[in-house]
Parts: sequence; C-alpha cells; structure tokens
Amino acid sequence: MLDLWRSPEDAGDPVGCLATTYTFHPGLFDEQCLARFLEIESEPNREDLAFLLERETRLGSVYAGVLVDHTQAGVEHSLRWDVLPVRVRAGKQHAKITLLSWTRRLRIIVASANLTEAGYRSNFEVAAAVDMSPDDADFSMLGDAVTFLRRLVSFVPGAADDPPEVQRLRAFLDQVERQTGGWRRPRRGGKVRQQLVFTLPTPRDAAERAPCSLEDAMAACRKRGWSPTEARVASPFFDHDDGDADHSQVTGALCKRLGRRMTRRVTFCVPAQPDGGPSAVPRLMAPRSLVRTAEKYQARVVVEMLPHEDHEKNSRPWHAKMLTLRAEDYSALMIGSSNFTCAGMGVTPHRHAEANLLTLVDRREAYGREAGRLEAIWPEMEVVMDPDAAEWLGAKLEEEDEQATTALLPLGFLSATYRAGEVRQIILRLDPAHLPADWRVHACGRDERELMTDAMWREAGQPNELVADWDAAQPPDRLLVRWAQEEAFVPLNVEDSRSLPPPPKLEEMTADEMLSILATGDPSAAFRVWARRQQSSELFDENVDAAMPPDLDPLRRYGLEATFLHRIRLRARVLGQVRANLEQPVWSRQALEWRLRGLIGVEQLGVRLARELAEAGSAADEALLTLADFLIVLGEVNYRPTDGALSKDQFDELFRPFLLQIADRLNRQVNAQRDSLSVDVIGFWERVVGRCRS
Repeated sequence: MLDLWRSPEDAGDPVGCLATTYTFHPGLFDEQCLARFLEIESEPNREDLAFLLERETRLGSVYAGVLVDHTQAGVEHSLRWDVLPVRVRAGKQHAKITLLSWTRRLRIIVASANLTEAGYRSNFEVAAAVDMSPDDADFSMLGDAVTFLRRLVSFVPGAADDPPEVQRLRAFLDQVERQTGGWRRPRRGGKVRQQLVFTLPTPRDAAERAPCSLEDAMAACRKRGWSPTEARVASPFFDHDDGDADHSQVTGALCKRLGRRMTRRVTFCVPAQPDGGPSAVPRLMAPRSLVRTAEKYQARVVVEMLPHEDHEKNSRPWHAKMLTLRAEDYSALMIGSSNFTCAGMGVTPHRHAEANLLTLVDRREAYGREAGRLEAIWPEMEVVMDPDAAEWLGAKLEEEDEQATTALLPLGFLSATYRAGEVRQIILRLDPAHLPADWRVHACGRDERELMTDAMWREAGQPNELVADWDAAQPPDRLLVRWAQEEAFVPLNVEDSRSLPPPPKLEEMTADEMLSILATGDPSAAFRVWARRQQSSELFDENVDAAMPPDLDPLRRYGLEATFLHRIRLRARVLGQVRANLEQPVWSRQALEWRLRGLIGVEQLGVRLARELAEAGSAADEALLTLADFLIVLGEVNYRPTDGALSKDQFDELFRPFLLQIADRLNRQVNAQRDSLSVDVIGFWERVVGRCRS
C-alpha cells in the first residue's frame, strides 16, 4: 500500500496531503508515507541529515496533516506537519481516507488499514486508489471526499475558534477545489461506476441527514435495478450479543434491505482460532446471532473462515472490511473502514466516522469480466460445513491496533500551539466548563518541566487561553496533562512553521552551497551531496551514495574560479537560474512563502550573502557586487502563472513587499560596511536599491 503514496506519471510537484486514521504511528507516516509522496530519495536510517534536510525543505511548501481519533492523537511528531484530534460523540474517528494532491494529479485512497506498521506491513488489508487529472476528474467523488473531510474537521475540539492547524487544513481543501475547478468532467456511465459512501454520527440538528454506509450502498445498488439478493460480509470485528444471542441488529438491517421476492443468500466470513486440525470443531470468533438473525429473514446462510496466513504461510491477521452485494443485473463491492457493526455501518444513532468506496459493475454490459475482477479480490476461504456444530466464541476483543490505550483527555483541553521565533511560547486553549478540578501540564523531551497548572490558570482569571514562555531553542516533544490519578497527552502543533529553528548543521551551509541548491533542477541530489560532506565518512559508501559524477555535482559545477570576472559571471549565471525557478507556477501562498522565507529560500540566501560581505575584508567590493546582482535578479522576476496556481496579482501581493523588505534590510547592513567599500560600487548599489523601491 505504500506505493499508493508515490506520484503517478506526469503528476507534477506535490501540493499537499491529508490522511485520516484511527490508530497512528507517526514514524510510518513521516519516514514512509510522506517520504514517498514528497519523493525524498535519502534514507532516514542511513542518511539522517540528508533525509531531515529534504523533508524540512519540501514540507515547507507542501501541506501535510493527519486527522486522528482523539484517543491516539497526542503523539510526538514533526511540527512541519499537523496532527488534529477528532472527537466523535459516542463513537470513533475510524475512517481511513487519504487525499493526495499534485499540480497535475489528484488521488483519493480508501483503505481498511490504519496508519500503523501493522496496517501497512503485516495485516490482511484492502485498499483502492482513484486518480483524477485535468482531463478526467470525477467531481462528484471529489466533492463527497472534501465534504466528508470538512465535516470531520467540525469534530476537532476547538475547531470553531479556527486555530492555526485548522486554518491550514481548510486552506488545503480550498486549494484542492480551486486547483481542480478548471479540470474536465468527462461523461460518466458505462459498466463500472464508483462512489464514496460514509458513516457519520447523527447531527444534533435532526433536520440534517447523517450518512449511513449500509443504506447509501444499498441505495446506489437500487438505482441500477432491483435490490440485491446476495450479500457477502468479511469483517474482523462484530457487535457483541449484549445478552441477546438470537439477534444481530446490523444483520437485521442488511437482510431487510435485500430483495424480498427471491431467495436471499448471506455469507459471513468471520475470524477463527487457528488451533486444531482439519477434523477439529471450528472455533469462530463471532456471535452466533449473525446466523440466527439471517435465518429469521429466510436467508440461506453460509459461514466461511477468514484466512490468517498468506500463501507463504506467514502469519497475517485479517483486518480488511469488505461487503459484496449481488443481483441478477449487477455486482457491487464496498471496501474501506466499516466493520460489520452497528456503529460502522451506521444503522443506529451511535456511529463512528467511516469512509468506504463502492464499486458497482453492470453485469449486462460487462459480460462478466469486471464482475470477475471484483470476485478475484476475495481470497480463498474455508467453508464451515455445519455452522450449528461450530463453537461460536462471540465477537473478539479489538486487537491492540484498534484499541485506545490511554486515558481520555478531558474535554476542557482543546488544543496546544507552539509559537516559534525570537519570543517562544506555548499556547493552551481551554474550555473552562469542562476542565477537571486539579490539573497540570508538563513539557516532555530534552527540557522537561511543569508548564502550567490549575492554580496558574485561576490566578490569571480563568481565561480561554493560557500562555507560557518557552526559553529552550527547540520545542517540547509532547505535552502531558495530569489530573487526579490520570494522564494523557494533548496534541501540539506549530503556529507558523516558517519560524521553527533550522537544523543546527544548516547554519554551516555557505552562500555558494545554498545558491547552488536553489538553482539546481535536482535539489534532492544537491541535498545529498551537501549532507555527505557534513557527516562522517563511515556513514556513506561512495559506491552507493555517489548520486552523480563530480562534473555533474551541482555544488562543484558552480564552484568559484580564480579570477574576479569569472567569479562574478558564474554567480550571475547561477542567480539567473534562481530567478527562473522563482518564476515557475506556485500553487499556494504557503508554497510561495516557503520559496521566499524557507530554510533554504531567498531570504536565507540574502542572509548568507550579507554575512559574506561582512567577512570579505579586501574583497568587499566583489561581495557587494554579488549582493547587487542578487537584488537585480529578484527585481527581474516575471512570474508565469498557470491554471490552478496563484495568479500574477496574488504572487505580486506577496513578492513585491518581500522584495522591498529584503532590499531595505540588506541596505542597512551595507551601510554598516561603507568604510570598506569603494565609492563607485556604493553608487551602483544605491541605484539597485532605488530600483527595488520604485
């Protein structure tokens, strides 16, 4: 499934990604999923500096966020991407849907797998991807996905106050809608159709309908003909009997929606304990009420055992959720996050948030080929010959991958924000009506300490926001809330990622090295070359890590030669390539801000060129000429927009004030060095600054 995060052919540059999950391993998301989406070539374990530099730089211009069930959201993660807790009333954020956006492609992934090592590496899972392009965009599906994600955001504690992480998520969804607004909508129809079906909690406003995966899947089937007469269910988890061993509410809801004038057939694929030989009595980890309820509706019932090993006999716990619906005219398959439970299928008011993909094949037009492909998704399973004689153990407890393992954070703690920059602070947003009687917030990581307490909050007048100063250069890893005998982590996100401190090694990057990276057409190779020079040689194998021969090394190609004129010309040529890169279409304000002010951006290049001037000594005139060339190049930038990207007016709205600001700042630094500069060069510099101000 990790390959689904890689870009399709001719996708263009990454714009952003938004994923949802129940349980969450941030390391998998960061080092595997994001690395593939961003096309990071460095290996996180063997090239940690190169990987860090690539990730930090690429994420500056790309949105990345994860909507996580609130019980799993207080994880340590890079502040370059956001973690947003989702608190579903009397349920879970259980959906596993991902939206990936590139400049020329968009992909929706629907899966049964959580963003965990087990989900992506060891379980039996099911996933499907739907790609869209400027010539082929399913606006109905995209609109449904965006609407669902927006509704999930409404379950984020404190979302109504629009904290920074919510602003970024909404801006990304807005960008997706703008970007695809001009794409073509081909005629739909034919033998294969797909749509998303969701489950969401019943809204407090009874006039608004809550999506129900089972009902919406059935409604889509009925549009193609009669109600289905056959159903096949595969689920690792089921509802417990709750004292009624003869009735399964979700099974009843399914059977009621099957066709009534023909023989109904229902197949339940359930987990079984693998012990015992071929002649042993099957021990089924599901409630007997599944069968008894279906039989009450005069359905012919078949029971099959889910596999627990792959074809190579490796243990693989079943975690996929699948529902097939058949009629004479069509076959349909629903895959995704919904277990065959009331909360998963949405048949009771208490529901989870779920996302599924329904694929419906018209048998009359498809001649069985596409319908056969749907059937091929199902692995071979062993039939339970006598379900009545089997030992029904009841619904199994949720696996560790599906369980909340910590206390629930009290409702009064909404969100926490790290404010980076010269004045560093941590902002805690609170709902005073739902705070516990006595609480404390601790910073975890290199600088562990108590940050805030209930007493401090009361002394401050019980505000909705409590601010604590943070002196350390690096932010805390996590924030731990303690109250009574309980403790839980509150998610921490950054207010503005541009203000985060750069990796310490980055301070060693020279102006020429940064200039070459900004100018190159292959920044990944440039990062690797630079990082290899910073790390000890034993971490690198030259035969493996030499990304390019020396004559193609972007940092050597622009190395300064001996003569003054040659050096000036070479730098002017490289600055011209920087200008060409700045003129390329940019897809969001965040991406443009990162081009200008990011860790390796125009502003940082100006800082290093100014530092070079201050340290130039007898070569000060040469350093100032380079600084003048730098401003000339910025003044000549002629942005070239394209469909879906920022317009020229939007670009200029950010770029022109930036140019004036950087020109004024550099001019102040030059004025401090006037005594070491020749009159002619100073005059030239002042004319260049004047052009930037005009």
